[in-house]
Amino acid sequence: MTSELEETNITSVMVDEKQQTIEKIKQTALEEFYENGYAKASLRTICRRAGVTTGAMYFHFENKEALLRAILEPLMKQYELLQKTLMQQELQEPENGAQLDVQMMRFVLEHRREAILVMEKVQGSCYEQYRSVIESMMEQAIETFYKSRMLEPPDPALISILAKIRLDGCLEILKGNYDMEYSLYLTEKIGIYAAGGTEKLIQDLNELHS
Repeated sequence: MTSELEETNITSVMVDEKQQTIEKIKQTALEEFYENGYAKASLRTICRRAGVTTGAMYFHFENKEALLRAILEPLMKQYELLQKTLMQQELQEPENGAQLDVQMMRFVLEHRREAILVMEKVQGSCYEQYRSVIESMMEQAIETFYKSRMLEPPDPALISILAKIRLDGCLEILKGNYDMEYSLYLTEKIGIYAAGGTEKLIQDLNELHS
């Protein structure tokens, strides 16, 4: 019985040490990717800064892109799910749009470096076009909302421009040297401003088509 417990404890310690090593490599890699961009990031530097051998790194991650995916993929899945959830809520409760924007921005701000990385620093990786994916998601959300309130389908070019404006505003907050509280304050006020403009624009477009 004692031997079995000892073996269990040893196995548990080994698992913990393995997970700690993986997390240390990922956090160090995030710093390297963020500072230098994916294309210029060095696996040798990542290993040195993480205090592991290249062999240990390759034991856990096949290559540099696999390491990047391990960092970003879980967050991208969470982001996409949250985006869909909040879009449905906004359709049902348009008056709460600004607060829903705050919810999304809070998630993004909690992963600020990863968000800036995937938006601006992943050239040469499988995420190189992900900014376009996010723009498309925003376009879909805006188009769905407008369609629910309009007599005629909205102009695609208009929707595309509105999505880019919204994304650029989010990036300005994300890249600003603001703390969480002030960033969310800015998000809320911009959301209130956007809501008023949206109502006026929908009214104008409906009058145009009536």
